[in-house]
Amino acid sequence: MASIQEQIRSAASQNASLLASLHSTDSAPSQLSQQNNYIRDLDHQISKTEKHVAGLKAKTASELKDHKKYSESTFRRFAHKASGRKNQFLEKAAREEREYFDAIQAQKTGEDELAYVKQLKAEAYITRQKYEAEVQRHDSFQRSLDQLYNSIFAGYTPEFPEEDEKEQACQASSEYCRQANQTLEQERHILFLLAETSRKLSEARHHLSSAHSASSMDMLGGGTFSSLQKRNFLERAESSISQVRMLQDQIRRLNPNIGDLGPMNVASGSIWGDVIFDNIFSDMEMHDKIKESETQLLRASQRLQDVIKEQEGREKDMVGDCQRASEGLQNARRELQMAREQAFARVMGGEQIGGDGLMASQPPSEDAPPAYSA
Repeated sequence: MASIQEQIRSAASQNASLLASLHSTDSAPSQLSQQNNYIRDLDHQISKTEKHVAGLKAKTASELKDHKKYSESTFRRFAHKASGRKNQFLEKAAREEREYFDAIQAQKTGEDELAYVKQLKAEAYITRQKYEAEVQRHDSFQRSLDQLYNSIFAGYTPEFPEEDEKEQACQASSEYCRQANQTLEQERHILFLLAETSRKLSEARHHLSSAHSASSMDMLGGGTFSSLQKRNFLERAESSISQVRMLQDQIRRLNPNIGDLGPMNVASGSIWGDVIFDNIFSDMEMHDKIKESETQLLRASQRLQDVIKEQEGREKDMVGDCQRASEGLQNARRELQMAREQAFARVMGGEQIGGDGLMASQPPSEDAPPAYSA
């Protein structure tokens, strides 16, 4: 049977390789944990949004029913006309139509948000699969390293207190490194959400810019086509801003101290006012509202860039903390390995190790010469 020293020598190369591989995948468990938290948050958001959309669909159906009472009822129209209340009928019909089209817009916005969250979840699952593979590799390296140590030197060893001390220090360094990596992954995820926010805010500004152009044409006599174009772009802008608000909610759940972007209200048009009763005065009023919305979104974009810079600073600081934690863990692992090797060397060097970790005194041999006496 090979001596312990020979086992250590033969395992040295494997030990170094496993330690390097383990170090290269140290961040994988924290990445997977953060991704699982993200997916759970998306699942919650999907459930919430599905209920919201279901309510909007019910409202749209109800508004459509009310709308048809006036748009398709010859009897109601005749009854109001016969009683001298024709104008009252027209007002009710206009109100019901306006409420119906507003319900359709709200439903479309909710459905767009639901589709976006489901898209984020599909992308999150792909990323999680990558992290799961890295965690499997990390666990495999750890098991191999544990098996290697157990085959040579394992378990609580009171006769080698320095080895136990180094092992505890290694475990503490490992936990500190895990926590640092977990925090770093959270900061990086917030950066990802902020990037998504920036993308969606840019979409909204683009749609508002198009609505501005259509509004300018509308005031110059663009007619029904320009009015419908303007309304379409405003609906798209509102959908994008709805998704921005959803992303902001996710960010606040991770870090409530991240600043708000301020008001982001999209000018809301009306099919009745923009198309049926289209005139220069309503066009000018809507044009002013669109310009105010553009101003709000510009300010929000500027604030968002400041928030992103602050977050990049936090992420950079955590990268430094993780590097120091990783270096500390590497040193702790090396010191533990050295303590084990030294313990082996002491045993193989002939020391008799007592339970207190001190070298015990050897009893005198029967063949030893008599003690010197004065």
